[in-house]
Amino acid sequence: MVRMPPTVPTRIAKTNLEYFAASAAARELDDDSRVWTVVEWSWTPGPPMTIVLRSDRGETTDFIVDASGTWRMRREPIEPKIKHPDEPGAL
Repeated sequence: MVRMPPTVPTRIAKTNLEYFAASAAARELDDDSRVWTVVEWSWTPGPPMTIVLRSDRGETTDFIVDASGTWRMRREPIEPKIKHPDEPGAL
C-alpha cells in the first residue's frame, strides 16, 4: 500500500505525485504487504524527478524518473541503531 501526503503545497508537486501514482512503480508498491509512505518528492517540473518512500518497517526506497520516462528504483535498508534491552549485544 502507498500512502500519499494528505496535502501538497504546490500545483507542480501535486502533478509530480500524480505522475508517480499512475506509474508501474507505484502499482508495484501497492501490491506489497508493507505500507509505504511518500516522505520526499520533487517540487520542480520534471523529469528528472525523485520520489522517496519509507515502509512501516523503516526501509526506504527511491524512485527516480529520467527524461525518457523510465523509472529506476534504489533501495537502501535502514539498520536500527537502537536495540531493545532483551536483544543480544544491548547494553
